Amino acid sequence: MSRQHRTWIALYTLDAMHCDREAVLRENGVTEEDLTEFFESWFQLRNRPAVVALVG
Repeated sequence: MSRQHRTWIALYTLDAMHCDREAVLRENGVTEEDLTEFFESWFQLRNRPAVVALVG
């Protein structure tokens, strides 16, 4: 998995839970610098409107 995707997973985890930040970083193999680098793209992804598939 790419560093960006691992960082997004870490950001989702940190956003959703009250957990040990260092453990989340370690488990995903990312750094604080990675969080900073990929935060904006994750934030845009997180806040985009949901697309609902219509089944007909």
